[in-house]
Amino acid sequence: MFAQSPSLVVKTIICPNLCKGEIEYRLVFEAINGTVSTNRGKIQNDTIVGVLPETDYKLTLTFTSTNAQVSTQIVDLPVCDPVLPLSPLVGSQSICSGTSITPFTAFTVDGATVDWYAQPTGGTPLQTETLQFTPTKEGTYYARARFAATGCTSISLTPVTLEIKKAVCPVLTIRKVRK
Repeated sequence: MFAQSPSLVVKTIICPNLCKGEIEYRLVFEAINGTVSTNRGKIQNDTIVGVLPETDYKLTLTFTSTNAQVSTQIVDLPVCDPVLPLSPLVGSQSICSGTSITPFTAFTVDGATVDWYAQPTGGTPLQTETLQFTPTKEGTYYARARFAATGCTSISLTPVTLEIKKAVCPVLTIRKVRK
């Protein structure tokens, strides 16, 4: 049976989820016949946790093999920009007084869900995680797309208006006229 040569391999760099307020990276590594130390973060088994990117986005790993050879590896941390959903598409409605209010239906891309608000700046949602929303009264409402898994939201809210016409809308009937 052959002994494996000492080595250090960074297997995965896990970006922080910026949409959930995370700021620390995690690195998963494999060290064979040696030990690892780092200039940032804390080593837990085969993972370095709590790595802040600082200003240079670099992490220094030091590997000391079982035969006392020391090597240094500089790991470039990626700049992790969050992926934001596009604002939802929603059509406004105009209905006659006395008519049932039909729900607004939002259209999103990439599996985003929608949160519905009464204010253009967000605040507390009226309803969350649904593509359909039925308002209770006339007015302007706001839809914001959100990826449920990451919490990332669209930059802007889409305004949508429900207008209830106060005048009685005419009832149309069709009669067959005989000649």
